[in-house]
Amino acid sequence: MTPRPIFDNPAYKGSDKLKGKVAIITGGDSGLGRAAAIAFVKEGAKVVIPYLNEDIDAKYTKDYLESYGGTCLLLKGDLKDKRF
Repeated sequence: MTPRPIFDNPAYKGSDKLKGKVAIITGGDSGLGRAAAIAFVKEGAKVVIPYLNEDIDAKYTKDYLESYGGTCLLLKGDLKDKRF
């Protein structure tokens, strides 16, 4: 995508409003979901990101969240599949 989306405001510092919480963010591997995941981590939440097949995007997001000291669990699978 050109131009690349802006998904983070490095100047924003969180205040641990969500410390001890876990957020499940579908679509958190890119776009608005990635921006939401970053905001949750900045506020102290741990993040779980279920994603379909965008391995590179998901890994990039996980690494980015961890660079802020956050915790991110990636779950690859199809949410439409009841077994997942």
